[in-house]
Amino acid sequence: MGGERLLVVDDDPVIAAMLRRILVKAGHDVAVAGDARTAREALEGEGPFHAVLLDRQLPDEDGLQVLEALKASPATREIPVVLQTSMGSQAEISEGLKRGAFYYLVKPLDPLMVVQVVGAALAQAADRKAFFRAMEGALSAVSALSRGRFAYRTLGECHDLAALLAHACPDPRRSGVGLSELMINALEHGNLGITYAEKTRLLDARGWVQEVERRLALPGLADRRVTVSVARSARVLRFRVTDMGEGFDWREYQEIRPSRLFDNHGRGIVLARYEAFDRIRYEGRGNIVVAEIDLA
Repeated sequence: MGGERLLVVDDDPVIAAMLRRILVKAGHDVAVAGDARTAREALEGEGPFHAVLLDRQLPDEDGLQVLEALKASPATREIPVVLQTSMGSQAEISEGLKRGAFYYLVKPLDPLMVVQVVGAALAQAADRKAFFRAMEGALSAVSALSRGRFAYRTLGECHDLAALLAHACPDPRRSGVGLSELMINALEHGNLGITYAEKTRLLDARGWVQEVERRLALPGLADRRVTVSVARSARVLRFRVTDMGEGFDWREYQEIRPSRLFDNHGRGIVLARYEAFDRIRYEGRGNIVVAEIDLA
């Protein structure tokens, strides 16, 4: 990726200049704000921005307050926020997750990590936009769905089905992205057996899609399907996604751990948990995930 417009919000001129230099070298257009007020003015008057790098501590306002305001506004809620922190503790990460930050940089900054994390945030935002475009062509009549069972095999079928089923949700855009993440996980990690480490390497080499297609043609994997069941009651909308894989230790991925802070993926379950659904839980050996939205 390159050429995206970014906003760096940091009151330390040395760090702001360092970030700007790193990101400009990576091909981005970078604006800088030294406090929350200037950042808000830039977002309102100089946008649109493709991502915001936000310092946790600002002179005039807590960075989390700025984050909450960004996520509360329809005009900026889809902009990915990379939260800069000097601690990187699990408690601070969890606090940011609850407010909508899924990407982190820990000071002192490492140029390679800056480029990698910002790149991951921009890629995820691009995927969201593509998903929203697919949703626009899906049938809104699905909002009346009370019960159904579906199956998919390929990435294309996965994206199309997720875009369709999103319309069953009260907020299709927010819940649909989380549903899509869970469904992709079931296909790539479940049915096709792509490990976390393998996906990291594949994304770095830009070969993830090709590897998914290769495995889809392998004997023993070609006939595997992921099933998605939908059930609606007066109180709860429930999605149940079941793959044919061996399962995994899902507990490790309920939060973004400090050890995985700079990874180029691995935020799908966290995003679904904090942004898309009221509850998610794993059943069986980890090859079944149930996601629920309260309707009452």
